[in-house]
Amino acid sequence: MQYSVPQFINVEDKIVGPFTGKQLLFLIMGFGSLLIMFTFMSMIFFVLFAIPIVIITLLFAFWKPKGFTVSKWIGNIMNYNTTPHLYIWKREPERIMIHQAQKKSNKVEIEATKVSRNRIKELAWLLDTSTAIKKPYEVKARPDESIK
Repeated sequence: MQYSVPQFINVEDKIVGPFTGKQLLFLIMGFGSLLIMFTFMSMIFFVLFAIPIVIITLLFAFWKPKGFTVSKWIGNIMNYNTTPHLYIWKREPERIMIHQAQKKSNKVEIEATKVSRNRIKELAWLLDTSTAIKKPYEVKARPDESIK
């Protein structure tokens, strides 16, 4: 028996017209507070307080910076500011080379060439930057493309 798998589960359902439940709730709260202010305040104070309330209501209802609602942003900011933070940087101790005396054997040993520190740094730099350097043997076109 096959079951249908729900699609678009991250999209909220539209309740009234183009508005979701959260948007409708924010709009009702914002414009309800405007209605209460209109009945109890003079026109000058109402206009002074109405402009920020309308802007905040519209921001909470419709603006989604980077896909998150404004209420989610404020919740994340409050959570970040109220939780303690502990940053630890653990410094590793320097490694000291310990030389051990080796017994000389009768076998013939190949003598290793000594490499200076500057040469090691130069080789490390070449290894780090070798992908950025254009190598002389790189071909710009494939060999089979020139054949017609």
